[in-house]
Amino acid sequence: MNSNNNRGYMSNVDEMVEQTPLDLVLSHYGLPLASGSNEYRMKCVFNEACSDSQYGNLSVKLDAAKRIYCHTCKTKGNLLTLLHGLETHEPPKGGRLRGQEFKDAVVKLKEINGIVESPLRSNPARGETAMAQGDPTPKEKRLPSERGNQDDSPQKEKPSFNVNVPLRRHEKEAARALADLNEELVTDVSQMSPEAAAYLRKRESWLTPDLMKKWGVGWIPGNGRSLFRKHYIVYTHRNTRGDIVSYSGRDINFESKWDKWIKAGKPEGKKPNKHRYVSGFKRGVELYGGHASRLEEPCIRESLERYGLVVVEGMNDVIRMDELGVCAVGLCCNRATRQQLDMVGKFANYVAKKRVLLLADCDEASEQGFSELTWNLAKRLMDVKIGLAQGICGDSISALQPEELSSSEWEFIVRQINSN
Repeated sequence: MNSNNNRGYMSNVDEMVEQTPLDLVLSHYGLPLASGSNEYRMKCVFNEACSDSQYGNLSVKLDAAKRIYCHTCKTKGNLLTLLHGLETHEPPKGGRLRGQEFKDAVVKLKEINGIVESPLRSNPARGETAMAQGDPTPKEKRLPSERGNQDDSPQKEKPSFNVNVPLRRHEKEAARALADLNEELVTDVSQMSPEAAAYLRKRESWLTPDLMKKWGVGWIPGNGRSLFRKHYIVYTHRNTRGDIVSYSGRDINFESKWDKWIKAGKPEGKKPNKHRYVSGFKRGVELYGGHASRLEEPCIRESLERYGLVVVEGMNDVIRMDELGVCAVGLCCNRATRQQLDMVGKFANYVAKKRVLLLADCDEASEQGFSELTWNLAKRLMDVKIGLAQGICGDSISALQPEELSSSEWEFIVRQINSN
């Protein structure tokens, strides 16, 4: 790589650091979100002995570079250095990130931003195929928006750190061409692969072809023009104005991959991902189902009046609630970023009389994240209620995720909420 390319690469990394909210990183690791001050304090992630010192706090400046400094071990750097510490629990060798340490931190930062980068690339020197850091798939199989500069056209609109640019106005021509990908999604299970059909048949009582078309959900065959072909159920993501800003894929083989990973002893670097997102998509600045055009539906207005704004975790949860006539929005994660928190608060204040109803997945990670969400919304004087969590709805319902609720189970939750 020549010096000009090096400078370009470093510029891109610096820009990514600037555009990544600290809360997105904190939520990824299950840490408390930052307060409204200009500095965030946390335990040192580089040296456990620092916690024994009265000066042991690690400070993170909430500036563009996210500058960090430990007042005991004197480790300093930026957001990439913090990621290195969160992953390895030790300071960079030589005092600063270089070489593989730097590359690993960049890969982690991309992962947190929803950019999947785990391709297979042959290693001629070793005569084998190895996992490589960089592009998400071999070049000929990548999304057009993830290819190199050869696909670029004159700039249309560049993304900023807290906004997802609609695909139809994206700076890259190939990305703009994906704006209508939702029209190619297959919703008839008889035309899908056996694995995709099996995944959807488990939900066919409510996830109907008409509902899939409404939400831009479906399967892409093997000859499709997408990274998500064959082994993914694809979801369309929109911003508050209803513009398509990205697509994501749910790995239909995730459960079997997860079981294999557990049986293998949870090898580091091999943890399977349930979802894959288009390169550059900032999921932490959107709410799935948060497009304003939904307010035109009479049942949505009625739902907001009866229950307030319902907040769930995943895409299927939002769609299932919609089928039940309930207005829900999804975090696409088990923790809310600060921007999502702002959006939930403003949305609830504007259309739901400050009422928010939380339906968490009944597992430890989700409930911890939703506990933080409850606290942060309560601090904003929101009327927050918990509708689904372990131990509050009986064992049978408390073991369910929102997408698994029947209409009678939902009505039971409503009665329980109203009785309190």
